[in-house]
Amino acid sequence: MKKIKLIFLIIGISIHANYAKADLNTSLKVYLDEKNIEEGLTQIYLLKRCSAIYAYASGIVLKSDAVSSKNFIEISNNLLFKSVELMVIDENKKLEEAQEEAEKNRKELFSNYIADGKKNWEKNKSHFKGSYISEDMAICSKLTEEN
Repeated sequence: MKKIKLIFLIIGISIHANYAKADLNTSLKVYLDEKNIEEGLTQIYLLKRCSAIYAYASGIVLKSDAVSSKNFIEISNNLLFKSVELMVIDENKKLEEAQEEAEKNRKELFSNYIADGKKNWEKNKSHFKGSYISEDMAICSKLTEEN
């Protein structure tokens, strides 16, 4: 009986350790490969994720490049506003409700980028390179070029 408990304890710890190492956000490429970009919900999520990554990038470059940081925040806010517009149109949400939800979602996604960026920094001394974060930024930069 003690051996069985020990085995379950070891399995539980292993699962928890693997989960702790996993990225908090799924890469946008993987997410978009599994979704239809024509659907409103997919577009709303994409806009929120891109808003979060631009907010994250703004914080990263704030000390070294205040102008770029400001530009990233403006892009972030514009993307968030577009997500709110789509939520009002596609989901028939009230403006205030859509704004609150979008801001809450961006905050969660932003926190995930911070945590994953820190992990990546510890691994290779870069917040972006070598992680899904750089891929997300590339996707989001294409999105902002089109607009």
